[in-house]
Amino acid sequence: MSQLVCLSNLENLNALFIQEKEPQTERLRKLNQIAIQQMKLLTDDSRIRQLEARDK
Repeated sequence: MSQLVCLSNLENLNALFIQEKEPQTERLRKLNQIAIQQMKLLTDDSRIRQLEARDK
């Protein structure tokens, strides 16, 4: 579930960066950094882990 949330956020941000005419290399750098931050937050949150365990 965490990965899907992160992916959805990244897709939206990528569309925004494209609309702002951000160069691809800069978009990828930003998206990678954001993905790392989001996954750390999502995987460290015990409430998310409980939801994921319940869905299995």
